[in-house]
Amino acid sequence: MKRKMTYQMGSDRRGFLGLMVCGIFFACGIILGTVSARRLDALGTQVLYESMMGYMEQIRAGTYVSPGFLSVLWTAGRDHLLVLFLGFSLLGSLCLPILSGVRGFYLSFPIAAFIRAFGTGGVPVALSLFGVGALFTLPIFFVLTEQAFSASAEMGRMVLGVGNVQIGALYGRGFLRKLIFCSFGILAAVFVEIYLTPALVSWTSSFL
Repeated sequence: MKRKMTYQMGSDRRGFLGLMVCGIFFACGIILGTVSARRLDALGTQVLYESMMGYMEQIRAGTYVSPGFLSVLWTAGRDHLLVLFLGFSLLGSLCLPILSGVRGFYLSFPIAAFIRAFGTGGVPVALSLFGVGALFTLPIFFVLTEQAFSASAEMGRMVLGVGNVQIGALYGRGFLRKLIFCSFGILAAVFVEIYLTPALVSWTSSFL
């Protein structure tokens, strides 16, 4: 029992450390994405403006066809699948911070680019278009990242002969409960993207 509690405390510390490291990389990715969007040239900004105007006009006219369920599910959940894969890999503790940075970049870049094309009046539309789904997927991403980082780090300790923990302790009931919870969260994000996001974009675009 004491050994189990010691492992749990050590695992929690490694998970928290991993979460902090990934959070720092995520913040750096956001900064990099914002700076990169500000460096878009006039042609790139114009192309984005015309593309987004066409998209919003389709929504307002009722001619917009939403992507299929599986397509949206893949877009919403592919990073989470990669996090799960890295949680079973010795390279997870090295690759998860990089993945977090990439996630931060691809969250901030389209929002910042949209605001660059439409001005500050486009902030509500940008947040409706790119930010609403992230309210669901980002917390799930970091919940899985913490779990995956801790498991990957513990596997590394086992390989080096420092730790001696069974695989069942790394991927037991706690891991399964988090996985089920996160799966429902991703499904909620998919339905939000399909049904709620177009309505929000239509409403907020009327203020442009």
